[in-house]
Amino acid sequence: MPEYIVKESALTEFFKSLATGRRLLTPQGAGDKCKLEETGPDKVRFDYSNTHMSPKQLFFPQNENLMSFHNDASKSDPFVYKDLGDKANPAVIFGIRPCDAKGLSISNRVFQNDRFVDPYWKGKFDKTIKVGLACASPSPQCFCAAMGGSPYGEAGLDVLAFRVGSDLGLKTITPAGEELIKQTAASQADLAGELKNQEAAAVKSQGVGTDLKPIDDKDLMVLFQDPHWTATAENCLNCGVCTFFCPTCHCFDIQDEQSEKGGIRMRNWDTCMSWLFTVHGTGHNPRPSKTERVRQRFMHKLKYIPLKQDGTRGCTGCGRCVVMCPVNIDIREVALKMCQPQAPSQA
Repeated sequence: MPEYIVKESALTEFFKSLATGRRLLTPQGAGDKCKLEETGPDKVRFDYSNTHMSPKQLFFPQNENLMSFHNDASKSDPFVYKDLGDKANPAVIFGIRPCDAKGLSISNRVFQNDRFVDPYWKGKFDKTIKVGLACASPSPQCFCAAMGGSPYGEAGLDVLAFRVGSDLGLKTITPAGEELIKQTAASQADLAGELKNQEAAAVKSQGVGTDLKPIDDKDLMVLFQDPHWTATAENCLNCGVCTFFCPTCHCFDIQDEQSEKGGIRMRNWDTCMSWLFTVHGTGHNPRPSKTERVRQRFMHKLKYIPLKQDGTRGCTGCGRCVVMCPVNIDIREVALKMCQPQAPSQA
């Protein structure tokens, strides 16, 4: 699809067009606490490395009321249910980084696939046009290229935006994105060469990526039984911060808050780093120690999800877990350990 350009003097008018008839969410906030939220078209922020939290919470909130229930004695069936799912209005999100957009595409295959559809995710996700903003200067903790992505990646996006000096370049990716940009004052332009050069420079700035093919080639049980998991888990606190900041973690718990008259059913984020996550009603826990829980997290990202999603890794290289981990566990270092040949067993 074609490329477009919006001159600096027309940026406010461009964002007004995006907001016409829709909610407009753009990067807001000071310093490294940037987040995507509704704002005026004249207050769009460009000077950020990435948002503090991933945009998955816009479609899969940390806490979400699903339904309410109560007794109504006047009815033949006295138990009454009411859907509380978010009936979101159409929206445009501008400024999603490619690593996070790829994370959304991975999560979308979890919440919408040929086996089932989560209506709470679908109701928000399908009504949203996603405009990404390329990373011309990736942060030191970023490693999207090593995970099969790119600072200029297109997965999960309808439009990819990128700076051309003080102007804004746009590449439409989907028909929805093309239709959106045609409604603005953006002018068609040949920016394919510019886009290619920018992407090459951004990828080069990340350095040589880790070759993760050995993980793909290793037998699943060989990886599962690798002795390094005990040492890898030694420092882990099982705090779960890595899972809460991850753009692809999607585990949740459903709870009912109720009284004699009724209550609310809610969905809350959960984490495989918690002992409670897998404990059975009998008290048995198939992941009783940190070793099993840490192994689950990294195997899920680097082995299990690729097996189920045609080789796409569950880590997008956003680097949030690297920055946020209080004991400096680095998924890049764990991936290197997983790539190492297993030492022969001693007879």
